[in-house]
Amino acid sequence: MNIVRIDTTKELEQMVRDDLLSLSQEKSGSLHIGLPGGRSASHLINAMLTLPSESLGRIRLYLIDERLEGERNEDTLRKAGLQKALDQGTTLTIVSEGKPLSDEPFDRIYLGVGEDGHIASLFPGSWPNSVDAQTMVITDSPKPPKRRVTLTYHGFLTLGRKAKVYLLFLGEGKRDALNRLMSGKEDAHTLPCSFFVHHPFQGTIVTDLRENTP
Repeated sequence: MNIVRIDTTKELEQMVRDDLLSLSQEKSGSLHIGLPGGRSASHLINAMLTLPSESLGRIRLYLIDERLEGERNEDTLRKAGLQKALDQGTTLTIVSEGKPLSDEPFDRIYLGVGEDGHIASLFPGSWPNSVDAQTMVITDSPKPPKRRVTLTYHGFLTLGRKAKVYLLFLGEGKRDALNRLMSGKEDAHTLPCSFFVHHPFQGTIVTDLRENTP
């Protein structure tokens, strides 16, 4: 898995814009993008809003985790400017209990990684599991709120195997998770983001963290 180091979130936004613009030129029809619900989502929305209207109108967004209590991730996205994209033809599908998130494979997946290495609402201890559905409800999340619905590992395998996956490690609080991932010593049971290392995904790490120097 290659690593891209950035200095500012503006660089992240430019990188995402360039990536999606390239995708829109390479592929005709709809562009299927898996999107996280955390703080990093605002930078992704900002990047999308700089795309030409023709490209923006082809984007199909899929929110891969949602809170079932308190403020919803959808609300966070709308505050970040999502409505402007929706007004120009972008669509949003939100993960929900009991039905698949998508029938179409994803072209891109952007994932913010938590301090404990979690992705979406898949926290340490959630792998391996026997879930063979795309989505599942989490009732005991270690991070508030307790109740969430998320894309499963099975969902990532079925929807993301041909996608480019970007793991975002932004902020000093993510250093330990990044170091643990780069060590290659853990699996998804203790470090969920390592799922994308141990399975055949096209993965890229994006971080604003500098390498530690003696």
